[in-house]
Amino acid sequence: MIIGCFFFETMQAAGHTPSKDESLATISTESHSINFPVNISFELIGKSHIQIDEILFYYQLTNTNVRGYGYTSITGIDSATDQHEFRAVFKLSTSGSNYIPSGTHISYHFEINYKDGEKQSTDPVSFDYLDPKYSWQKLESETITVFWHDVAESKIEGAILKSEAVLNQVSDLLEVDQKPLIRAVVINSQKESVESFPKISLSATRDSIYGGFAFQEYGVFIIRGVNVDGMIHEATHLLLAQKMGSPLAQVPAWLSEGIAMYFEIDNNHRRRTAEIAYLQKKLRPISSMESVPSRSLDIRLFYAHSQEMVRYLIDIEGREKFLRLLGQIDSGVRADSAVIDVYGKNLDDLDKSWQATLSPTFDRRLLVDPGTFWTSLILGTTFLFAVIVSTITWSRKKLSSQSETIEDPIETPDIDEDQRDN
Repeated sequence: MIIGCFFFETMQAAGHTPSKDESLATISTESHSINFPVNISFELIGKSHIQIDEILFYYQLTNTNVRGYGYTSITGIDSATDQHEFRAVFKLSTSGSNYIPSGTHISYHFEINYKDGEKQSTDPVSFDYLDPKYSWQKLESETITVFWHDVAESKIEGAILKSEAVLNQVSDLLEVDQKPLIRAVVINSQKESVESFPKISLSATRDSIYGGFAFQEYGVFIIRGVNVDGMIHEATHLLLAQKMGSPLAQVPAWLSEGIAMYFEIDNNHRRRTAEIAYLQKKLRPISSMESVPSRSLDIRLFYAHSQEMVRYLIDIEGREKFLRLLGQIDSGVRADSAVIDVYGKNLDDLDKSWQATLSPTFDRRLLVDPGTFWTSLILGTTFLFAVIVSTITWSRKKLSSQSETIEDPIETPDIDEDQRDN
């Protein structure tokens, strides 16, 4: 993978190379400046009595396999004197195709190569990549490190406590240890999310569909707002990534998102959405759900369908089969083939097995379609109001008629008189 003029590879960070003179260069400044979310500028300023050939910049994203290096631009070299003053600059892009998520821990150093073949490495520097406009706070627990700003610490502590209880269940199900520590960034507004989230689609950004993102390569997730279910959801993605550690694993989106939503505390609303979509025949075939769609409505149905499919696999088909499914996918077997091997049927037939659990008892239940609820409510209220008005009008006329009869009663015949006449 190439980012700008960086060449990514697994390599050892350049170390200090002993030289005839340990003070080849005197370093006055080794610094970085974050221009969030566009790039990070790194600068090295110093002077040396030996002529410099080039200065390389090395960096590593901590707890990842991502390492990189690049050539700096060097200015201010004065070759006419014994002391060559220099300024080396490198800019690391952090947006677009070179996106680096907030909360990533970055370590870097410079390597100075001299004309005579000598080398000198600067001391390594590390920092957390965060938007410098805010005063960030940091809280570490046994399993998670959270960065946040302008929110009461007690609120963060409460969210961590609740989410960790569930994440222990996730670890038990997936049979993984929560190592290394998960890193989380909590942002507070839609404006912040526009800057901090990766760009997925215009509709997703416009409709604020996504409340968070997990970045398994970096061990980081970002969520908007102090949301316990958001923490659980994104952290589950990272734990699943630890479980599926093979580079051969291709986890379909329905499975990945379904697991993350299955463990959320408040997820019944998606169950209702999936049930309504089933009745209205709006569910896509599960075999076509390898990736998340881009339209807002499709995304909501996708999430609901995925959650209920995973719920069926774990709660009905059982944990043992579910772990076998993950194991096969981790070994490089395609999900559709793994499903056939584990469950004895293809994905769509397995989907129909879940749908069968909704019928016939589900069909008898009255479900409110959120899309038409308010229209139906307005029409129903109008009709009821008309009925009430008509009833009141009729009652008033009836009462008025009865009042006139009482005032002028009809005389009933006297039985004795009738008998006498006969």
